[in-house]
Amino acid sequence: MAGVEELYKQFGILADANEKAGEHESAFLSILASVKGAQAEKRLASQFITRFFKFFPKLQENAIDAMLDLCEDEDNMIRRQAIKGLPDLCKDTPEHLPRLADVLTQLLQSEDVAELTIVRNALTSLFKMEPKGTIGGLFSQILSGEEVSRESAIKFLSGAVEEYGKKVLHASPETEEYLVEEIKRLWQM
Repeated sequence: MAGVEELYKQFGILADANEKAGEHESAFLSILASVKGAQAEKRLASQFITRFFKFFPKLQENAIDAMLDLCEDEDNMIRRQAIKGLPDLCKDTPEHLPRLADVLTQLLQSEDVAELTIVRNALTSLFKMEPKGTIGGLFSQILSGEEVSRESAIKFLSGAVEEYGKKVLHASPETEEYLVEEIKRLWQM
């Protein structure tokens, strides 16, 4: 495990490299490994992973897994920070959005009010960023998740459509059609 000092050193290597950060794979791997470290290391790792994620396409699955480990941490502050960072992973790499929307949908079951607010905000960010992928993640839980997860997903989706539907969904007839098809699929179950 890298200590806090070592983490800052790895951060410095990547930050100094700017757009060539991807050439320093060992520094990023060291950051990923620190999600198994102490609390301070986990907090820093969460921030650093989201910042440099886009530069390491071959390590993105590992990075997502590391962030998801942090989303399950015992420390609620670490969980909250990791959850808050999930949408950042999709800004430059939207292909991960449906999977992360699915995970966030599962996290809608949290009993921690502050954490639940962060989960909703993260899902809303994804919905605004790429509604079709987010809808796919939500329907993954609606169609095959547990009853509690299904209810939470439906409640979130109906609120998101009501609040952002005109702006987000009407802008893309393809996304509207996708939502209708998913709803039809649900009714056929």
